Amino acid sequence: MDGPLPLALIAASLAFTLVVLVYVALDRTPDWRLLGFAGVIELGTLVLLVMAAFQVGDADIPGAGAITLFGYLLAGLALLPIGFLWSLAERSRGATAVLLVAGLAQAFVVVRALQVWPS
Repeated sequence: MDGPLPLALIAASLAFTLVVLVYVALDRTPDWRLLGFAGVIELGTLVLLVMAAFQVGDADIPGAGAITLFGYLLAGLALLPIGFLWSLAERSRGATAVLLVAGLAQAFVVVRALQVWPS
């Protein structure tokens, strides 16, 4: 799970958060470009989850650590879709701001997954 992918996911999640911040400031609702950006982050998170699943046997992670790791990665897969469903259902500035929180949380869960993974 080491390598450039987790760092790229963190950077992409923070960039997504900045883009959503602009959307909130301009009082815009999410569009297809923003959904595509989130889709790329989701795909990267899925690849990270698969990589971790294949590498967890070789890593020295105790049982509870592996559960925590996969809990974070699975939560990362759920955050952006839930945020998008919420923002599309309500169509307000506050609902778009939910995506901002989801982007920050996405970066956070990848950071936490890296902390659980032994270096």
